[in-house]
Amino acid sequence: MDEADLKQFVEVHDLPRPMNALPVTKTEPAPSTSKAGASSSAQSESETDEENTQQRETLIKKLVAREITYSQYQEQMHQEDDFDEEEVDQERSREWVSSGFEIDYRTARRDAMKGNLQGPVQTTVEGKSTKRRQRRFLPPALQGLMGEANLCYARGDTSTAKDLCLEIIRQVPLAYEPFITLAQLYEGNDPEQYLECSLIAAHLNPSDIELWMRVAETSIEQGNIDQALKCYTRAIKYEPKNVDLRLKRAQLTEKKGDEKQAFKYYYDMLPLIPKEQGEFLICTAKRVAKKFHEESNIGAALEAMERAYTTAPELFSIEDINLLLELLIANGLYQRALHILSTHANVEVQGSVEAAASSKEATFSVSIPDDMMLDLRTKLAVVLVHLKSEHLFDYIIRDIMMHTDPENGGDCYLDIAEALMKEEYYRFALRLLVPLIKSERFSLAAVWLRYADCSRFVEAYDEAIAGYRKVVSLAQHLDARLALAALLKKQGKYAEALEALEQDPENEYLDPEVLYERCLMLEEIGHYKEFLEAGFMLMARHCYMLKNRHDMDMVLSFARFNDMRTAETEKRTLGEGAPDFVSGSDLPLTTEWELVLRLLKVADRLHDYGYFMKLVFTLNTSKRFQVYRYELQQLSLNACIYNRDPSLGHNILREQIRTLLIMQPEKINHPRLWNVFNLVVFISGDVRYNRYLSRLFDRAPNIGVHPKSLIANYHLTSCTYKYALNQYNQIYQSTNDPLYAMLVAVTLTQIACQKFTSKKQTLVAQANIFMDRYGQGRMEEVRHEVYYNFGRMYHQLGMLHLAVDYYKRVLSFDSAVIRQCPKHLDLKAETAYNLSCIYRDSGNIELARKYLYEYIQV
Repeated sequence: MDEADLKQFVEVHDLPRPMNALPVTKTEPAPSTSKAGASSSAQSESETDEENTQQRETLIKKLVAREITYSQYQEQMHQEDDFDEEEVDQERSREWVSSGFEIDYRTARRDAMKGNLQGPVQTTVEGKSTKRRQRRFLPPALQGLMGEANLCYARGDTSTAKDLCLEIIRQVPLAYEPFITLAQLYEGNDPEQYLECSLIAAHLNPSDIELWMRVAETSIEQGNIDQALKCYTRAIKYEPKNVDLRLKRAQLTEKKGDEKQAFKYYYDMLPLIPKEQGEFLICTAKRVAKKFHEESNIGAALEAMERAYTTAPELFSIEDINLLLELLIANGLYQRALHILSTHANVEVQGSVEAAASSKEATFSVSIPDDMMLDLRTKLAVVLVHLKSEHLFDYIIRDIMMHTDPENGGDCYLDIAEALMKEEYYRFALRLLVPLIKSERFSLAAVWLRYADCSRFVEAYDEAIAGYRKVVSLAQHLDARLALAALLKKQGKYAEALEALEQDPENEYLDPEVLYERCLMLEEIGHYKEFLEAGFMLMARHCYMLKNRHDMDMVLSFARFNDMRTAETEKRTLGEGAPDFVSGSDLPLTTEWELVLRLLKVADRLHDYGYFMKLVFTLNTSKRFQVYRYELQQLSLNACIYNRDPSLGHNILREQIRTLLIMQPEKINHPRLWNVFNLVVFISGDVRYNRYLSRLFDRAPNIGVHPKSLIANYHLTSCTYKYALNQYNQIYQSTNDPLYAMLVAVTLTQIACQKFTSKKQTLVAQANIFMDRYGQGRMEEVRHEVYYNFGRMYHQLGMLHLAVDYYKRVLSFDSAVIRQCPKHLDLKAETAYNLSCIYRDSGNIELARKYLYEYIQV
């Protein structure tokens, strides 16, 4: 429109409207929205509404013609209902409850019929225009036809009435009146058709609350509880303040067995119950509060009681006040609790509680009446304690002791003492706990435990020890055992501390934490044997007990052990042979693993490698330690080496090599792996390992030089020197390592020393050449090693003058490297012994003795 045309319109504010008209909220368009955009948006919304209307009409026509079942129609209708009404109705319900405003839909319908309206009903919620489902009203001509159908029904002509209703539905499928009449026609003859027609009518006229209630009651009679709940929910959306509807829905939900949802309905209903129904309000609030309190929802429980108290405080009984105070204390609202006590229990409060809470100098006083109930007196004392009114503590304790006997009112003493302990006023708490432990009725383990805790905090250790001993004798309490042991240990009484942590596996269930603390204390005081026994007992609770070497061999392979575990489940269980432990109490995995390492270190220190091996192999059977499977495998290998059990160690290494070939073939040539393999072979003395290495070469032809060195060593020790010479020569050609040059020289020397060898001089010359290469490749700092090996070669070949020369070079050699580690690098003792042997064989006994006395110490 042109600006000249727009000037003809005047903006009007606060337009008067009839009392029964729908509320309309003026909305301003967004700044970025253009006129063309608004026009296209309105057009698309109208097209969408028209499509939805046509879809609903089509569904109803198909249902009436029996082309679809009612369940199919209901699924389609519920999808549309959820899209159109669910969120909007919930928001409108919250708006009605908060503002106290409700729309009169019956008036709106009457106004619409006056103008023959056919279209959607529009409402406004929080400034947003929301469209509800489109409803269709009968035109005047069809209204007369509808009246004729009702007359036919009244005269008993049901057939004609049914035909007229179907004709109206054919012309206006979204009109609800014919479905109401059809429901009346089916009411006595066909209950199922009656319910279907009533439900359709209710969905087409959702503001008819009475119709929804009739449908709900019919659904309940037919046993369809879910359908009835949906009907009540629909009715509540249009009358959210109807307490009777909400109550019926909550009761029906509770009858269904869904207590959680039922009490949520009760909770939502509380603000709507009027003051005239105060007794019902308080009863419902108490039920809701107790239910939420059982579910540890303290905040919601307090809110339920506060709603009832805000509406009808004068109807609250002493029991109700006590429950409200308990919830206030549980939520930390102590000043509010004190205000209620001053109102309902005649407690006089002088001074400002708020000022005392904010300033340390400000104080207030309290006067407690003599006729006050014990429960309220206790609540008042607890509130004052949590308000940290330390200047009133003496008055509170004297008042409690004056009006309450500990034999009859011990719960009061204990509640106040626990509040004092929570606020860390342990000396005041002891004044209330001492009468309790001296009484006959309340001298219980829980009271003694609190007495011992308070005594420990005030550093009265003797009284605390006596208290913890009493607790252990009465209840075998875990924390009491640990605290008692800690106090005795602090006083240096280790024997008594161990006795406090001692458990009888034959008469009681063992606690892992107590046994763990006992293990630590045994290690600390040096009782290593008992430490190892207790540690193994603790670890065995989630392991399989290994009975023989066959089981230990099965453990080495995880897959094979799983097969064994599956096959022998009925014969063997976890923790078999171990004592019974308390269920639900366990140590962190990292803590247990640290204890395992400490046990192994102690076993290594004691050289108890049998225990070392037994513990490690047993831990391999536990699923709990599978995250440490690699570490346990290495420890198992160490255990086999330490315990001189190379057969199991060889199996572990073979399993590791197989795994590396599959998972990480690039690590198969790591020197550390083959050094350990060589160590196991050296311990076992078994020379059959070459067969395994030969098969390994067949599977992995690109394997490195380390396995080849082992095969060459096997041939050298087996006196098959030609095979050894061939292997050593190949390795030296590929690596140029001086060590292999020396091994070639050693092999040639062995061949030259054989009895029937020809060309011995050539072999000796070749051995000299390779020894020279060996000497050139070694560092100058370890030259004495080269001299010694030359001397050994010439000594074996019988060239004694050359051997003596090289031996003397070893004795005169010195370097910083040798002085730094003489135990492993110094060869003077070996050299002196060889020299003494040469001189002794030659008859020079004095010179032989001289070298022995000078370089060898026994």
